Amino acid sequence: MPGAGQRPDTEDVISSSDLPPGGLTGRAAETAAIRRAIGQSRLVTVTGLPGAGKTAAAIAAAAAANSYPHGVWLIRLDTLQDETLLPHTIAAAMRLPDTFDASPLEALIGELQARRALILLDTCEHLLGSVAGVAAALREACPGISMLATSREPLRVPGEQTMAIRPLPMRDSVRLFTQRASGSSPLEQDPLEEVCAKLDGLPLAIGLAARQLGSGSLADLLAGLDEGYGFLSDPHAAVPRHRTLQAAIGWSHLLCTPAERLLWARLSVFDSAFCIKDCQEVCATTHLTDDAIAVGVSMLAERSILLPEPGEPPRFRMPATIRAYGLAMLRRLAEEEEMRRRYRRWRSGPRRDAVWHLPQHVVAE
Repeated sequence: MPGAGQRPDTEDVISSSDLPPGGLTGRAAETAAIRRAIGQSRLVTVTGLPGAGKTAAAIAAAAAANSYPHGVWLIRLDTLQDETLLPHTIAAAMRLPDTFDASPLEALIGELQARRALILLDTCEHLLGSVAGVAAALREACPGISMLATSREPLRVPGEQTMAIRPLPMRDSVRLFTQRASGSSPLEQDPLEEVCAKLDGLPLAIGLAARQLGSGSLADLLAGLDEGYGFLSDPHAAVPRHRTLQAAIGWSHLLCTPAERLLWARLSVFDSAFCIKDCQEVCATTHLTDDAIAVGVSMLAERSILLPEPGEPPRFRMPATIRAYGLAMLRRLAEEEEMRRRYRRWRSGPRRDAVWHLPQHVVAE
């Protein structure tokens, strides 16, 4: 292993080559905020919607860090399924020596206690328990180790600082789309903004949509988006779940509980911001109670499925891409007509507390 003052020459050390071609668009403020957070806390978790660009923003912030003599390490966890292998995975990525006289976590702590390094753990949401345990142990026992994590929800570790990546504003969405669609004919501003609005300002969705201009026009793309998002794909994407927008959102769906999936499906009928009371009035049944909805809305917000909106009481919004996925689930449950009817009744008022009785459904994995 390299000694103090050396930066290891290894593919796991973060560099600008880990950023998207052309660099980031519209994320200067977020990148700077993450860098400041790393300076204030030894554990920072970057959260955000599926496809919001959490990894890219975290890598950009980490690549600019220059106060870690033992390296700035990128450890991708998206393919790791056995959470017990996390300490070994970190040790192997950092080229730490094997040891057989201690547990993998104890060995990792022993190797890192005297080092000063920044570790970026990318894609943690499916390993929350293990990542939280390892992060807490390293934070306590290794004072020179700082950790930056990307996850669709917080790790919930004492001392953790979270940074939420919001969708791109319209100006940056248009700029990113234009960059990704380079080589196509000039794009009209109004339909381009309409396309970007349907894509929720998500860099992943924008990149997938811009690829479609290689075989069609902007009008064709807009018409396709009116029908759904299933055609957005890139078979060559390095990360399998980023090869389609459906796969990226489906990854979050798999991580939800059955009750959260059912609530997600029912909330997809809301086309504007809502509070928990609104959700209860529209979505409650004998199998999804008011209490379950209150907990579920909070968890869906924590899992980056709902976006918080200004207002009192607290309000939330489900982005269009997430709504489309939920509506597909609602159709599979054969509840779309009933939920839309309730929503129309709720919108037309008077608002009232009511519980409808529907057959119990099991939301598919």
